[in-house]
Amino acid sequence: MPEDNESRLEQILSELPRVKRLLLEDHLKKLSGEDRDRFVKEVIKEYEILKSKGDEQDFLEAFSKLAETDTGNSEKDESAKEEKTEDKEPEKALEKAPDEKPSDLESDIIEALKSQQTEEKEEKPSLPAVSDEKTDDASREFTKDPIRKPRRSRAPAVIITLLALIVAGALSYVFVLSKNPAFAAFTSQLGIPVPSASASETTTAAETTAGTTALPTATPSPTPSPTPAPTEAPAPTEIPTPTPVALKSNAPNLKGIKVVIDPGHQQTPDYKKEPYKKGATTGKAKATSGAVGVVTGQKEYELTLDTALMLKEYLEKCGATVILTRTENDVNLSNKQRAAIAVKNKPTLFIRLHADHLSNKTVKGVRVYIPTSGKLNKAANGNKLGKLVAKAAGTTFRGTKATNQYTGLNFASSVRSYQIVLGYLSNEEDDKRLADPNNRYEMCAAIAIFCSTFKKK
Repeated sequence: MPEDNESRLEQILSELPRVKRLLLEDHLKKLSGEDRDRFVKEVIKEYEILKSKGDEQDFLEAFSKLAETDTGNSEKDESAKEEKTEDKEPEKALEKAPDEKPSDLESDIIEALKSQQTEEKEEKPSLPAVSDEKTDDASREFTKDPIRKPRRSRAPAVIITLLALIVAGALSYVFVLSKNPAFAAFTSQLGIPVPSASASETTTAAETTAGTTALPTATPSPTPSPTPAPTEAPAPTEIPTPTPVALKSNAPNLKGIKVVIDPGHQQTPDYKKEPYKKGATTGKAKATSGAVGVVTGQKEYELTLDTALMLKEYLEKCGATVILTRTENDVNLSNKQRAAIAVKNKPTLFIRLHADHLSNKTVKGVRVYIPTSGKLNKAANGNKLGKLVAKAAGTTFRGTKATNQYTGLNFASSVRSYQIVLGYLSNEEDDKRLADPNNRYEMCAAIAIFCSTFKKK
């Protein structure tokens, strides 16, 4: 959220008609650094002069002249980029020249398939017609006596039977000799292994008593191994729960303290107007999305919510009662509504968390804002809060400022209201520091110590 000129610019935007506001916002997005700062100053100057005359149409024409001046350089840069792009196009054209046309390739493939199918039909042999006159001797013999088998088919069976008998006799002989102690001693001296009785007892029916005709035993088919059960899919990895916030050794006892925390900004801006203070006839945007980190790209509305959740857990472990104005980023909650939540709950403290953005990127540190109205809001307390947080974060304290520019403070001036800027996302050092959860933890612990100032004794 900008300061000084940025705050005035935001108020000007909220007072303009929608078409004019969008036109001005679109041009501001194209500017950065000194160009943006200069343009903002010119806009404010022109608006103040023309508003005093009561002619907003003249302001729009003045803005158009300013916009034309600033966009002239950007158009030159775009034309230079287009010339570089045109130089590279001939190289890309050379890469796309094919050797053959797709249509020619498709026709060749179709012709090849047709010829292949024709060849397969020609090579497929036709079955010869069966004729009783041209049968050979073997088929004639088989036809006359179907029970009789050809002679050559009996040879393998005879050979198998003979081999089975020889093997069975040899095994039986060895088995008988193995029972003789003298034979066993003799074979052991020669180093010849002799089958044991248990091994011989497992022989098949063909290895029975000598002299008995045994037929070869068919080899049993191997038992198929059982199909392994399908492995269950691994359970989905659970999202790790966030590490609980631990209390420091100097954590105070906050029993009896009630704190309302407002994480600044929200995901989607709401540019509809609302009065920025009591009795005001002009309005400001209800809510904006805030700043963006110059290095990390972190968004202010996400940073403030993460810090608020951490602060809530820390304060609750200290014994405090904590209420958040929002617990999600995708909400639509105006600054006036946030202040109303604080007033309704009558808290000991109302703390608004922010991270600002300035055109001067060297500005860094912690700053505190309080409303100009309200008897409970004192700069001394703001200084105490700012110094504690800045020391814990390892940065500088930029002081406390009373202002009526912030809607959330103006409508909550009846309670102790403090808007603390944790750092500046426009500064590289602060941006990196705020991205570190350990640094935010130290600031939360410091805020807890500040809350103990208001504990009733």
